Amino acid sequence: MQSNWLVEIMKRAQSGPYIKEKEFELALIKRIRKLVKEYGIKYDANTLVPADDGMADRVFQAGLDLFVEFGAYCQSTERQILFSRDEVLDILAMAPSSVTLGTGKDAVVMRHRGVEDPTPATMHSGPTGTPASEKYHPQILLSCAQEPLVDCLGAGSVATYLGADIIPGTPLELLGARRDASVAREAVRMAGRPGMHINDVAVSLTCAGKMAACDPDAGLRPSDGILVSQMVELKTDFDQLSRVAHLYNIGGITVDLMTPLLGGLGGRAEGTAVVSVADHLLGVVLYDVDYHMFSLTHLNYVNNTDPMGIWTQAMVGQALSRNTPIILLNDIYVLSGPGTTELLYECAAGAMVGTVCGFNMQGAGTTGGFNRDHTTGLEARFIAETSRASLGFSREEASELIPEIMKGYIHTLSNPNRGRPFPEVYDVETVQPTAEWLDMTYSVKEELSKLGINFQYAPRPISS
Repeated sequence: MQSNWLVEIMKRAQSGPYIKEKEFELALIKRIRKLVKEYGIKYDANTLVPADDGMADRVFQAGLDLFVEFGAYCQSTERQILFSRDEVLDILAMAPSSVTLGTGKDAVVMRHRGVEDPTPATMHSGPTGTPASEKYHPQILLSCAQEPLVDCLGAGSVATYLGADIIPGTPLELLGARRDASVAREAVRMAGRPGMHINDVAVSLTCAGKMAACDPDAGLRPSDGILVSQMVELKTDFDQLSRVAHLYNIGGITVDLMTPLLGGLGGRAEGTAVVSVADHLLGVVLYDVDYHMFSLTHLNYVNNTDPMGIWTQAMVGQALSRNTPIILLNDIYVLSGPGTTELLYECAAGAMVGTVCGFNMQGAGTTGGFNRDHTTGLEARFIAETSRASLGFSREEASELIPEIMKGYIHTLSNPNRGRPFPEVYDVETVQPTAEWLDMTYSVKEELSKLGINFQYAPRPISS
């Protein structure tokens, strides 16, 4: 897409239909409900990974209808940015189906994946949505970057700068963003992977903060990514669009971040699946993104590994994989924390549904983002291993297996086990997992192997 498309978007943002945000939301809620009924989209708790191509296609068509009718709500002007169906479909047809991430020997090509695709998913990692402290942030990033099956690193977020709280739009945001980008760059260097793709610096919440993270020598490079976010649901503003302009200028990787709320404006799983498809279309048409980061979140549990969350991921992945060329990245968001079997079972469920239904892998966001430093590279390794072990499974097989996997954590959704912080499950000097945390992953893999999930890994080490 050409950068002059932004000129047209800005015109429409200033001349489109005027509507108050609350009125936009109410109209959206009503239309989603009607579309779900019109297209016969039904959630079935007994079939969490439907093998129903017809319903997947109907979810896509409903999402397309929704986006064409509502477009994007510009909070900066209180107007709708609207597009015709032909414009949406033409732009969608030109969307990239592959993108090169990183540089040199560390570069990877992330591709569009189909339903039940045998191609291994590209693995992103880092403290996704989980805050880190200034003290342990460097080790946490290194613990992820050093994992052989991890392809890309997310820099995560640290809420302080030299102990002072970072407030968006202030000098500390710029300083914090610059620091976090430098820490991420040093982490991939220490891991012996200096060209690894870094998929954003999350501490910055403004365009200025994102721009401050860019530095070819010590920060983000054009081969790295910057998130351009959507506000739930189908909303944008001039700050987000300014990020797109900056990325055009530097030739950077544009990443579309969506956080649809299960139980929010979309309602239950069916409506949330429809609006999630529309969210992806917004990213294609407004942001001209290279890949999409789908961060579905349950409004009450603050995860996406509950039954409705699994079903929604399955349907969104299938709808978009079957009907578009775009590159999908599934952000596995869990309630549990490191040092617990519950975390591993949640990760396994998320990895299987995403892999089978056309996603690449991002994760894990642990403890619902509530507990600082409760994140490690070991769960990234586990997700990557489970994803690879899920290749070759059909949707029907995944639908049978996931309820069995969920038995390892489903009883804790209302009272999750938050686990332990990084220094209690990793040696902070060697940046290696403790024997207890490592042994826990072997034990869970042994249990999953009994279900027919064939892990290709070394046998359990013999204790001396």
